Amino acid sequence: MFATKNSQIFAGLAAAIVVTIVVSIGYHLAPMGSSIETFFFALGGKMPNGFIQMIAFAGFFTALFSMYAISKRLDYEEGAYTAKLLPESEQYVLYPEDVARIKLDAIEAERHLGPRMLTDLIKQTATKFRSNNSPADALEIAKTVGAMQYKALEKEFWLIGICQTLIPTFGFLGTVWGLASAILSLGSIQPAPMATNADKSAVASGAVSLSASDIETLVDHMGMAFFATMLAIALSLVVVILSKKLEARVEEVHLNMQRYVVENLVNRIQL
Repeated sequence: MFATKNSQIFAGLAAAIVVTIVVSIGYHLAPMGSSIETFFFALGGKMPNGFIQMIAFAGFFTALFSMYAISKRLDYEEGAYTAKLLPESEQYVLYPEDVARIKLDAIEAERHLGPRMLTDLIKQTATKFRSNNSPADALEIAKTVGAMQYKALEKEFWLIGICQTLIPTFGFLGTVWGLASAILSLGSIQPAPMATNADKSAVASGAVSLSASDIETLVDHMGMAFFATMLAIALSLVVVILSKKLEARVEEVHLNMQRYVVENLVNRIQL
């Protein structure tokens, strides 16, 4: 599930639509003027004003699904340790014929477990050693292959990076859109001179009164401007924190694989 970037994007959009429907229902069912109504309004419950919040949610859920896919990929890669391809007991020594056997075991493990980064690292390290019987060259190829694998995992974060950029961008767009709409709504208000005797001077000076609908429209646009930004900032912070934690786990998995191969294969070779 969520194995491809397209599926993660579509799942994010679907989740955002579901959330928008739920908060829209909550907004219309909440008591008028209550804090609950304000809460659902902030989440984009009043459409079409809440369109920006829906887009922000789409970016947020897309990033979450992408992080989930990467996390599952890491779990999959760590499953290769269950094959126990390398000796882990202390003082265990490997001879050239043992290295050849380990490579065959890694190939066999891939047939049962599927291709894994760890098995590939072991195969390439063993192959390099068998080509010239040099532990130093085997160590170098282990570092090179490990670095390439790490770069490949880093590339999986491109969709998360795009979402991290788009979420606050759409929040800023919501601010601009809301303020612009508020200004335009003020310009569309029709003058309504006050008809009381006490306000004749106000009529002469061109004073106007705002109807309840005018005030509601103005408040809606201003609310969209500020709530869209607040929501986008909150969602962006969550994505940044979770992505940093995931990046740290990727680095840990990469280092553990290299350490496993170096300590239990390269350093144990005895010529």
